[in-house]
Amino acid sequence: MPSLLLSEPGQIDDLPPAGANFPRVLVPVDFSVCTLETLHYARDLAEQRGAMVDVLHVIPERLGGRAENALPPGWRHTMPEGARQELLRLIDRLRSEPSAANYAVRVREGCPHEVILREAGATKATLIIMSRRHRTWLSGWRRHRTVQRVLENSPCPVLVLPRGRLAGRVTAMSR
Repeated sequence: MPSLLLSEPGQIDDLPPAGANFPRVLVPVDFSVCTLETLHYARDLAEQRGAMVDVLHVIPERLGGRAENALPPGWRHTMPEGARQELLRLIDRLRSEPSAANYAVRVREGCPHEVILREAGATKATLIIMSRRHRTWLSGWRRHRTVQRVLENSPCPVLVLPRGRLAGRVTAMSR
């Protein structure tokens, strides 16, 4: 399946071409500064195309991939519910603006790229929308690796938004 990587902010002026049909959009988010702008983009696409938006947050089983960095047992019960509540709060912010988009919230645990790919298949996603942002070299490398693995193995097209796509709208929303 073809994938689309957009790396320069100037490359995105509009939504995908009108002939493109994306009835089910998967949006993996990590609660970073780019989360709200990615959700805005997905909402705009969903409104124009009548798409369903599945918002996904992945809780990693381990921090850094090593066994000694496994999440403490108590966190396994509180993190998913906290993430779910935060996703619902973000969706409520989007719905406070006039919108016809429909959303589903999903919180899963596991290796981020594996979970994203599994959820894309399970939801029959027709498009995945992810964001890209500048980070420290280590966290940037880990995020880039996740995005790259999703791009290489996705069952559907992947749209990677550059940082700052909707900067003006996000600033207005955060006040």
